[in-house]
Amino acid sequence: MNTLTILLAQTRGEATIVIISLLLGAAIIGYVTAWLYYKSIYTKRIKAIESDKHELNNRIVNLNGEISNLHKSLDEKDKEMEHLILLHIAERKHLLDYKSFGTATMAEKDDLKMISGIGPFIEKRLHALDIYTFRQISKFTAKDIETINVAIVYFSGRIERDEWVAQARELVHDKDNRTELFKRISERKTNIFYNRIGVAKKEEADDLTIISGIGGWIQEKLNVLDIYTFRQISNFTKEDVVAVAEAIEYFPGRIERDEWILQARELVRIAGNKTELLKRIRERRGRIYYDRLGFAHKHEANNLTLIDGLGLWVEERLNALDIYTFDQISKLTHTDIETITEVLEIIPGRIEKDNWVGQARELAKKTPLIKHQ
Repeated sequence: MNTLTILLAQTRGEATIVIISLLLGAAIIGYVTAWLYYKSIYTKRIKAIESDKHELNNRIVNLNGEISNLHKSLDEKDKEMEHLILLHIAERKHLLDYKSFGTATMAEKDDLKMISGIGPFIEKRLHALDIYTFRQISKFTAKDIETINVAIVYFSGRIERDEWVAQARELVHDKDNRTELFKRISERKTNIFYNRIGVAKKEEADDLTIISGIGGWIQEKLNVLDIYTFRQISNFTKEDVVAVAEAIEYFPGRIERDEWILQARELVRIAGNKTELLKRIRERRGRIYYDRLGFAHKHEANNLTLIDGLGLWVEERLNALDIYTFDQISKLTHTDIETITEVLEIIPGRIEKDNWVGQARELAKKTPLIKHQ
């Protein structure tokens, strides 16, 4: 009996071990099978996702290519349009009285960009009219200015506002007179508060012509005062503005009107990289609702600085967004204003405070009269 009991116990134990082994084996086989199954499923899904990712990357590359081609096409169209405009301007030479201000050839040309208010865009238009020298501009009469405004499709009042004639007269002085002018300016250094605006050396010089309103000639005169950097200008107080304007024999109120200090502070903030800022702004054009504001081109531009509180530097940034006209600004909604404030990186609330929209609506009513002057 005892032997039978022992045998039964042993048999039961062995059977239990076998059963447990079989169960464990089945569990392992089931786990491995499931793992292999899921692995195959996830492998397929991973491959499918990678395939989709690859396809999307290809589409992105293709779209970037299309965008690049569109930009090139637009640039080509702009160049073509500018070429046609220059030809059209050249056809208006007969409107000008060259006996009044004289003739010149390309071989005699001065760098007209030395005059504040004349950039590459306007210089090309003046060249189309055979206006190449400071001497010619220095002799402009009020009638000449009116005719040239019409001929180059320029903003009415801008030539007078930027004092082209006065600047050109200074630039045509002979070497002795210019030396005398620079000597006078240098003697006025004692009137400048360098302890407040800071000291700089020529080797540290920024390109001050990046500031809208400062041309090459004004930069030369500032350099005579040892004013070389954006940081120095950014530190100007009202007292400094008066002292500098008097020292360089500059037009009273012009520094404030062209917002030198504000521009200089922004250029200090962005390390003088104005080109990069404008590029950043252009890249954000997709955020602007042009279907609401309307589209405009450079040759249709209004003089946006006629809007109080909107200076040359802000105008330049708006132009980078293809916003050129009073009509476009007059249509800005609260959402547009918020977007443009952020995109242009200007002080929040400035657009509403200066009532750009209201001013633009009034100016837009006069647009047919001034748009193509």
